Amino acid sequence: MQILFVGENIHTSRSGVVTIMKQLLESDFLKQRVRYRPIYTTGDNFPAVKKLRGWLLAYARFLFLLPGSDLVHIHHAINLNFWLTGGMVYVARLFGKKVILHNHAADFHLFYNGRSAWQQRLMGSIFAAADANIVLSTSWQQWYRSVAPRANWVLLPNAIQLPKNLVAKSLSGEEIVLVYLARIEERKGFYNLMNVLPALVAQYPRCRLYIAGQGDIDAVRALVADKGLSDAVVIMGHINNEQKDSILRKGHILVLPSFNEGLPMALLEAMAYGLVPVTTPVGGIPDVVTSGENGLLVAPGDEAALLKSITSLLAAPRHYQQMSANAKQRVGQGFELRRYKERLAELYNSLK
Repeated sequence: MQILFVGENIHTSRSGVVTIMKQLLESDFLKQRVRYRPIYTTGDNFPAVKKLRGWLLAYARFLFLLPGSDLVHIHHAINLNFWLTGGMVYVARLFGKKVILHNHAADFHLFYNGRSAWQQRLMGSIFAAADANIVLSTSWQQWYRSVAPRANWVLLPNAIQLPKNLVAKSLSGEEIVLVYLARIEERKGFYNLMNVLPALVAQYPRCRLYIAGQGDIDAVRALVADKGLSDAVVIMGHINNEQKDSILRKGHILVLPSFNEGLPMALLEAMAYGLVPVTTPVGGIPDVVTSGENGLLVAPGDEAALLKSITSLLAAPRHYQQMSANAKQRVGQGFELRRYKERLAELYNSLK
């Protein structure tokens, strides 16, 4: 089966969408069943002229390869990206090709609500024109169905390759490692975390926060210094897979106080290593985290609850260790990458 595979440039972008795209493009399991023909649109931080050039080249390649392809699999987000990929849906249907739209945006509801009535109707028409629309969580599936009931919505949560030979974590070491593994921005709750960190370190001097993600690193360094936290914070910036493995092996708690999410890969990866997440009940997170069982959930922006949740974990090491074991077990049961690929292959076959 020949599949046109449309999305961000995996060589220049570092988003969660790119992580998922790489999982599929590099999969030996899928290579035995399909042939992906990738079409890359834009990359991180491209200037406007380069973005325009990227989309023009993407459309040219799309039109050239479309006649000889069996299926189109498009990864989309919001804003202009959505409208341009939506155009590809209609072009593909003109050629009689089946189309899958893969919905990754963490804040698509905000994008949708900010559009006019006729734009919202057009969105619904684009979704209905696709043969299948992949969503990442039950809450997103319910929301998308409410705005586009004629479309075919397929639940396919993100998944990861499970690490091997790891046991539940404990808090018995000299250092307690908190991990922030996400883009450094307000939407991810980064500044809420930084606001509670001084009080946390004052109460638990053994705590150290590792910050790993894209963003304005110089501004983060200045913020850390201003709060007097230079000895309690390690600023790593963007990290590679080896660095990620190292930090997750030493980490104890993932702190991800996001305001909007799809289904964050960082959450699945951290829980697979046994980190206990302190996060928020947004997007697909409640599909994975049961508060008090394998993590703790707090309302977005509630800094008092965020601090209390972290300290409650540190004050109950035996409960923490059980939650760590539960976190590993939850991801292993429902978010293993091999099963994800099998389900995707089944979806491809159903659209032949």
